Amino acid sequence: MKKETVLRPLAWAGLLAATVWFFYENYTLESSTYEIEAKNLPKEFDGYRICQLSDLHCRSFGYKNKNIIRRVKKLNPDIVVMTGDMVSRQDYNFRAFYNLAKAMAKDYPTYYIIGNHELDLTDNQLGELFSVLRGFGVQVLLNDKVTLTKKRKAIDLYGMYCGLHFYKDERGNYRYPKEFTLDDMKMLVGEKKSDRFSVLLSHNPLFLDVYAKWEADVVLCGHMHGGAIRLGRIGGILAPGKRLFPKYYQGVYKKGGTKMVVSRGLGSLRFFNRPEIVMVVLKKK
Repeated sequence: MKKETVLRPLAWAGLLAATVWFFYENYTLESSTYEIEAKNLPKEFDGYRICQLSDLHCRSFGYKNKNIIRRVKKLNPDIVVMTGDMVSRQDYNFRAFYNLAKAMAKDYPTYYIIGNHELDLTDNQLGELFSVLRGFGVQVLLNDKVTLTKKRKAIDLYGMYCGLHFYKDERGNYRYPKEFTLDDMKMLVGEKKSDRFSVLLSHNPLFLDVYAKWEADVVLCGHMHGGAIRLGRIGGILAPGKRLFPKYYQGVYKKGGTKMVVSRGLGSLRFFNRPEIVMVVLKKK
């Protein structure tokens, strides 16, 4: 038997296996549930369920994103939050995101903040994006606060975004952004109401020290794509801006009285790092 006759089917089999593996890693969904305990959480919010979607980058998971929609329904959240980069700067249209946002807002109170990709859009693109989302009933939080109530008790939900100069320098390099300070945060979202439990939505997890100084109880972030490539105990390898070995890339991190949840996100290229839907369950300690 000729050597190439043996190698050709092996090559085709290898190509097929690589294709299946790539599809599995990039287009099949995982759900991660994190229980966040807090003493100052009103007992009425014990068990409150927050579904976090992040970094979709206009990817579709099934027709009209039905796979995400089906998975979220099974999780049965009280609210849905979207923590930025749901579209990409290079997208020609935002249909994939619009299909998802419309379905979420139809069934759940839905809140959205922008990430660095939305900040790279033109004013016309961003204006259209906000108009469409608001038409669906999505609440766009632009350094705003809303109060969530349950049985006459309340917690605060803040939606924060910061300028591109906090992501990259004057040359567009993500490695050396401007330092983000507590004063910067106070200028954006004001002082925290100290006697009320707070949930902060912020795309960028790199500012955990500042979120803790501001005394956020829970922070929900994305941006890091789970490190793009995950290797066992090494963890995430690559963050946006070609940062190697990001400090925060997935799961729960704690600083003082602040707990930060970082979603691996849904879109972008990934290996050993499946797209993730996050469920945060608030628990009274």
